[in-house]
Amino acid sequence: MIHARRLALLAVVAFALVPALVPALRLRAGERAGSEEPRYFFGKVVPLSDAFGKQGVKIDADAAPYWLVLVTDDGRVLPLIKEPATRLFFSDAKLRNRPVRLTGRLLPKSQLLQAVNVHTVRDGQLHEVYYWCDICSIRDVEGGPCGCCGAPLQFREVRWQGQ
Repeated sequence: MIHARRLALLAVVAFALVPALVPALRLRAGERAGSEEPRYFFGKVVPLSDAFGKQGVKIDADAAPYWLVLVTDDGRVLPLIKEPATRLFFSDAKLRNRPVRLTGRLLPKSQLLQAVNVHTVRDGQLHEVYYWCDICSIRDVEGGPCGCCGAPLQFREVRWQGQ
């Protein structure tokens, strides 16, 4: 008898929540269906504090290492999402403040840039950037020890042969 009452109460609560969940499910489906196709973004990756420091904006010192932005050639400031394609900017400062082409998309209803590919631009030519283990012939997106043998990974910047 007690279990039947609990089950009935649970069913009533579940049915009461359905109207609240339906709009959220529609929104998520619409965002996926209407999400932007990847495109090219040209500019320089810099710390957020550098991008806005001249305007008097101060970022807390403990937060600053976690905020990198792409300052586009047309002056927009797009925060980068830290994930595999952009991790090299967070781990290797020598790649910052250099001309780059990021392939990615702006997340729906935001200015957050999700990059899927990174190229540096040198002498008007695109270059692939990655870290390489000569021993294992393994390519990685950030420096440090090789995940296979532990040898230090070497930075590579190679003229891109793609389109």
